[in-house]
Amino acid sequence: HEFVEKCRRENSAGRAMLGDGFKKLGLGFEPGGGNFLLVRVGDGAAVFTALQARGIITRPVRPYGLPEWLRITVGTPAQNERLLAALAAVIRV
Repeated sequence: HEFVEKCRRENSAGRAMLGDGFKKLGLGFEPGGGNFLLVRVGDGAAVFTALQARGIITRPVRPYGLPEWLRITVGTPAQNERLLAALAAVIRV
């Protein structure tokens, strides 16, 4: 039970960290309650490709009728920081 609660706390903190980062970047997102968030990035396919070129894997959700969105999994604080920095660079290009 302790491990599960620790994972829940870390996941919640990671979702909050990403959500704050998305807000600072001016991106809309759906917070959800799982270990990922949906974020509206504009051209989801292009942002997916640009992030992948930087070694960051996300999931485009065009097949679900959401071509402007990506599914982003909550990572460690360091991984989340890396994702946010890369996302900022990609969407400002």
